[in-house]
Amino acid sequence: MKKLIATIAMLAGATFAAPAVYAADIYDPTPLAQQESEPAVDGINFKLSLLSGVYQRNVLGNASNNMFVGSVATPIPYLHSFGAQLDIAGGSYDGSFTSAAAGLHLFWRDPNIGLFGIYGDWAYLNPEHAGRTGAEISLYLDRYTIDIFAGKQYGQHVYTEFVDEVDLAYYFTDNFRASIGHRLMSRGHVANFSFEYMPQNLSVDGVSIFGEIEGGEDNYFGAWTGIRYSFGTGSWTTLIDRDRRGDPPTRLSRAIASITQCGDRDMPLPKTWWRGEMTNLCASEDEINAVSTPGLGGGISKQ
Repeated sequence: MKKLIATIAMLAGATFAAPAVYAADIYDPTPLAQQESEPAVDGINFKLSLLSGVYQRNVLGNASNNMFVGSVATPIPYLHSFGAQLDIAGGSYDGSFTSAAAGLHLFWRDPNIGLFGIYGDWAYLNPEHAGRTGAEISLYLDRYTIDIFAGKQYGQHVYTEFVDEVDLAYYFTDNFRASIGHRLMSRGHVANFSFEYMPQNLSVDGVSIFGEIEGGEDNYFGAWTGIRYSFGTGSWTTLIDRDRRGDPPTRLSRAIASITQCGDRDMPLPKTWWRGEMTNLCASEDEINAVSTPGLGGGISKQ
């Protein structure tokens, strides 16, 4: 009992001896509007890109793809931590076919933490087309960025199945980024390497060069490079700032890659509530051969 009384007395003494705590020590007197985190997008930002490259079209050979890609990212009015980006692309595939794509990002972002949002795109490679929808997540860890897209692929001539893009990027300087990653598309699993460099000694700010190379299952490979001009009302001055305060990455090249190999089905799949009769299939060589008879009107087509 004496020990208990002594303990209570000691705790009481420590309490009364503690320094006084005032409201100013608990509540930040800074106006609430000034306490907010940085905006999801630091202005209206644009990216214009010209790229040229090649896809392993199918077992019959490769095909070139030359495209113009434009993006605009903007903060969402009255929603400080939310932004949106629209991507549009158009070009020429294999010299005689049209390639086109569009994508939309809606996201929350804190430039000091990361990004979380929803994403959807649609790609057209005459006469095939397919889309993807899902979630995208980015984590900003000092000079590292982990970027993930995971969702579903769907369309008239593709199987509805899981797809992804996963990248680990590192900024060797504020203006040079390289990444390694994984892709899952209709052709199978693919490894990817990419880079982007934004020189700082040019007369025009915001110009960068970029490139990607990838390869994987189904004997697939792709490679492209290009030049990009980024501009707008944002306050970013370096590549790492643009990527975290300006606009998210564009993903349209990946959407097109999933419909680069297609073939006729011997037995069409019946019409459903969301698509018509599936007479063609864009997929891996093994999947196409499994539903067609090469030489008898089926098999991989020249397009």
